[in-house]
Amino acid sequence: MDKVHIDSTYGVVIHRNFTPLYVDEKYAQMFGFQSTEEVMNLSSLFEIIEPKFHNSALDAYNAVMKGKEQPKVRSYVNQNKHGQLFSVLTVDHVINWEGEPALQITVIDMSQIDRANKQIFEQEQRYKDLIWNSLQGIVVHRNFKPLMVNPSFAKIIKAKSVDDVMSLDSFLCVVPEYNRENAKARYQQLISGEVKATNSIVENITFDGEQRYFQLFESVISWDGELAVQSSIIDATDKYHLEQKIQYQASYDDLTGLLNRRAIIEKLHKEREPASCPSEVCLLIDIDHFKYINDHFGHSAGDEVIKRFSQQCKEAVGDSGLIARWGGEEFIIFLPKLNIEEANIIAQTILNNCEQEYYEFSGKKHSVTASIGISKCSPEHCNVEHLIQSADNNMYQAKQQGRNRIVLPD
Repeated sequence: MDKVHIDSTYGVVIHRNFTPLYVDEKYAQMFGFQSTEEVMNLSSLFEIIEPKFHNSALDAYNAVMKGKEQPKVRSYVNQNKHGQLFSVLTVDHVINWEGEPALQITVIDMSQIDRANKQIFEQEQRYKDLIWNSLQGIVVHRNFKPLMVNPSFAKIIKAKSVDDVMSLDSFLCVVPEYNRENAKARYQQLISGEVKATNSIVENITFDGEQRYFQLFESVISWDGELAVQSSIIDATDKYHLEQKIQYQASYDDLTGLLNRRAIIEKLHKEREPASCPSEVCLLIDIDHFKYINDHFGHSAGDEVIKRFSQQCKEAVGDSGLIARWGGEEFIIFLPKLNIEEANIIAQTILNNCEQEYYEFSGKKHSVTASIGISKCSPEHCNVEHLIQSADNNMYQAKQQGRNRIVLPD
């Protein structure tokens, strides 16, 4: 018998026409045997090859032994001593055994790899099922070309079907034109790794042309071996409008629609240039004898005066400044780019309009007047607080001097 050198961590068997001639311990263990002798006592290796592979194994053996085919790597399903199936890779190699050709086969157990692949497949399937059945709209895209769309996404953007969305060359068509460049920039930031995820409220256009608002979550994933962006959306239109309403109510007076006291100060600071005066001129206005109107004609009459007076102020100021309801019957106007003379003209216009505006209370016509204090920003006191205080002082003087008048700064 020729000496055979086998140096392998894999199972090795040598056979002639499937009759075992040599088996190593690894091979025996692989097939559930306690010793190599148990394998050697088999009448044929077919006993541990899954029956449906018998013919292909026999054809491969004959082709290699007759030189019709070169030895190569093959895959089979084998069964161990206990009838349990497992997959293997085999490497053929023709050798000389006791003076005659025989086939040496190195066997690699693929069970662990199969189990790992199965586990990966099951995880991917669970992930895909999770996406497909999610109530969130989910789309996976590469440069806005849809790769996967779940039914919820199609429903949320009011497409007829998933196929309608998948047929798009780019779903940028649902993004308003004003926001498309932002969407592209955000995509590049995600793909480049500059940002890992985004969370924002965006306005989109549904397939029926309606403009709606969506909570958008975006992140980068691997899809078919390449980077892609997964976008999840929730229709947040009602939430968006509610937040806008709350924000409006926090900044605007319900009765007049003017900015409130807090909001105008914030807006003034926000819109001014750094290191510049917040406003050149300020007007503080108080409706004269307003308490008398409320006490004698009721609060509905007072509300009517407030609303119509605020409209007169808006018409007089136009785009020249900012107006707010300062509180009660008081109004404040900031004129950032006008001088005292121009501010005085606006104040006089307001007083003149008051004289020409008549209200009918208790069957009689009434008119109202106002007292106006004007202040100007000075190099010594160039801040909002001083500007307002000076205007308030001048308005108080207008009251003391008989009302229905304007008091200018000294």
